[in-house]
Amino acid sequence: MSTLLAINTSPMTTTAVTRRLVETFVSLWRDRFPGGRVIPRDLGVAPPPHLDERTLAAFAKPEEVLTADDRRLLALSDDLIGELVAADHVVIGSPMYNFTVTSGFKAWIDMVGRAGKTFDYSPSGPRGLLGGRQVFVLTARGGFYTNDASEAPMDFQESFLRGYFGFLGIEDVRFIHAEGQGIDPGTARNNEAEAISQLEALFAGGGVQRVA
Repeated sequence: MSTLLAINTSPMTTTAVTRRLVETFVSLWRDRFPGGRVIPRDLGVAPPPHLDERTLAAFAKPEEVLTADDRRLLALSDDLIGELVAADHVVIGSPMYNFTVTSGFKAWIDMVGRAGKTFDYSPSGPRGLLGGRQVFVLTARGGFYTNDASEAPMDFQESFLRGYFGFLGIEDVRFIHAEGQGIDPGTARNNEAEAISQLEALFAGGGVQRVA
């Protein structure tokens, strides 16, 4: 049975373009993988806390020396990592905030990036432990940042997420952008519709692959 982890990161619960794109992706995914399991995670409504000193100290301890308090501090991180490990596919609705990701999404990133759990260090360098998965990032952006756009150098969102998931061993990271959302209503609607068309083409063309 295929499993999809569906992550929303926008704090806007009723108007977010990325939430509509994730909803479309999930619907298409259910058609492609009937009987599949969807794990929802809403980082916009319930963002993880930022890491503190005690939690980071617990991250660094071997399993056999963890105290009950350490395990309590690690519980949310363990749950989030468990969802990611269980998933064959991950879809993330990620509005661009200040040229990168939302603070709730960044807190999730910090929670799931753990040595020995999602990556390891070796004499030859770090090694990601989560290979074989596909990640689909659906963005909404006020301006234009792709291709030869004048604002392209300010796009720290896509490069950051490609690098981060690659560090975890996930090389198949795909982006669909709904840009120009801050230009005018017509541009916003047209570019959201184009993003939906790209999602439909992604599934029709077999871009979302069945994991053995």
